[in-house]
Amino acid sequence: MKRIILLFFVVTISCNKTTEKNTVDFTTKFEKSEGLETTTYTETIAYFQQLASEFPEISIQEVGETDSGNPLHLVVFNNNTTFDFNKIKESSKNVILINNAIHPGESDGVDASMLLLRNIVQDKNKVKELDNIILAFIPIYNVGGALNRNSYSRANQNGPKEYGFRGNARNFDLNRDFIKADTKNTRAFAEIFHLVNPDVFIDNHVSNGADYQYAITHLFTQHNKLGNDLGAFIENNMRSEIEAYLLKKDIIITPYVNVWGSTPETGFSQYFDSPRYSTGYTTLFNSLGFMVETHMLKPYKQRVEQTYSLLESAIDFTIKNGSKIKELRKNAVAKILENKTYPTTFEVARDTFTKLQFKGYDGRLINSKVTNGKRLFYDKTKPFTKSVDYYNQFNIKNEITIPKAYILNQGWWKIIDRLNDNNIEYTIFINDTIITVEEQHIKDYKTRNSAYEGHYPHYN
Repeated sequence: MKRIILLFFVVTISCNKTTEKNTVDFTTKFEKSEGLETTTYTETIAYFQQLASEFPEISIQEVGETDSGNPLHLVVFNNNTTFDFNKIKESSKNVILINNAIHPGESDGVDASMLLLRNIVQDKNKVKELDNIILAFIPIYNVGGALNRNSYSRANQNGPKEYGFRGNARNFDLNRDFIKADTKNTRAFAEIFHLVNPDVFIDNHVSNGADYQYAITHLFTQHNKLGNDLGAFIENNMRSEIEAYLLKKDIIITPYVNVWGSTPETGFSQYFDSPRYSTGYTTLFNSLGFMVETHMLKPYKQRVEQTYSLLESAIDFTIKNGSKIKELRKNAVAKILENKTYPTTFEVARDTFTKLQFKGYDGRLINSKVTNGKRLFYDKTKPFTKSVDYYNQFNIKNEITIPKAYILNQGWWKIIDRLNDNNIEYTIFINDTIITVEEQHIKDYKTRNSAYEGHYPHYN
């Protein structure tokens, strides 16, 4: 009799454990607050760790170190449960890398990514649909800024209730640091980026500035700078198809509204993302990169939902065009070298533009209630749709002949560190060597009077 009771007890406990495992609550703080709140850094990492423990298609690992002393985390979805990127690189799978909270007050992508990954792994059909896609997420990039939480550093932003601070643990703006790599965050990002080698890179942001009817805009890397077939593909195929995907979901989207001190209907140019920015950096390695820019004046719930939809649309596009993307990336370096020259600076082509049917609000200058001057006011009771000039073509201003090699002084160890971080191949002279070279000198320059993040920038 005792044995029967004991057996019954064991079976009961076992059943309870199984039931408990299948009923883990993955409702996010965003959902529980009805779109008013976002998770903390600790809550975000714990959420992804719990997903990884419940679903074998997800892994989470620590990579490198940030200025805060904490590591970066890399969350990966792969439906065949392979997470060794040496093996993944040998497959035909397309990798999408999604970066969140580079500015932690811009937390839309954090919540959207949590919802997206949860909804995928809880749906067997979605898991199967992503048979040729690997999703990689950096849940929170600016860890120090995320830990410095407040409710007041982003004036007029329409939610969430609390959020992180823009600067990192050393008050660096991480989206100005990619090519100079002065922070540990950036060096850890480089480790992730070159490990993952993404075909598509997405960085989630929130913008301010002008007001308009759109809750979301996109900032694709400047296509002339990306160049060759990849540049034409991102401008003529990727951008237009993702816009069309969103329109089917009744989401209107426009290019990032690059105006400061004037109204959008006067026209604006495409934003030129130099390698100081994330997408300017990632496209140096022929990834198709773009930023998501929701608008801070729109409700937080709407911004997160539209970020979610844009991520879905980017995934759908990559599924459809995966083999083409692989082909373009494979041939990109050879295409560059065929040209014999390489552009170093660009300028907006003012004689060439496309027309946008822009949905804005009437803007005018009114008297400021807090200063003696004027301020720009957008009247939301007066929406409009107007044809606006969009300058999205850039001409090469300066270019160089591609050299056989660059020779570096052994003492330039900071440069060598950055080459190592970015997997740039080089050789070291074993013996003293005499060769004929061209040497370049800077004839003249001017320097700013104030420092920026430890540097006095030069110009002219």
